[in-house]
Amino acid sequence: MMSSLWRFIWMSLPIVFLLGTAIYVPMKLNDEDGYQRVEKLTEELETLKAQNRQLNRENETVKQKIRAIQSDDDYIENIARNEMGMIGPNEIIYQF
Repeated sequence: MMSSLWRFIWMSLPIVFLLGTAIYVPMKLNDEDGYQRVEKLTEELETLKAQNRQLNRENETVKQKIRAIQSDDDYIENIARNEMGMIGPNEIIYQF
């Protein structure tokens, strides 16, 4: 009697486990912490990667400008004339 009960329990245990899994997994996938959240985080990751690439390009541009300011006298003169309105010695500005 007792052995047949244990055999029934051990035989039905995998079936119960499979049924529980078949119910639990779809519920978790549709949960707010499931598949939809993974999709949302994946999209957010791609957006952040694109922003990171853009910032890296901007950083490189700024680094190039810094190198030019530190080493290129013509670049410095161009900035002084065009952006700061400076003139060289012995130059005269005519305004009409």
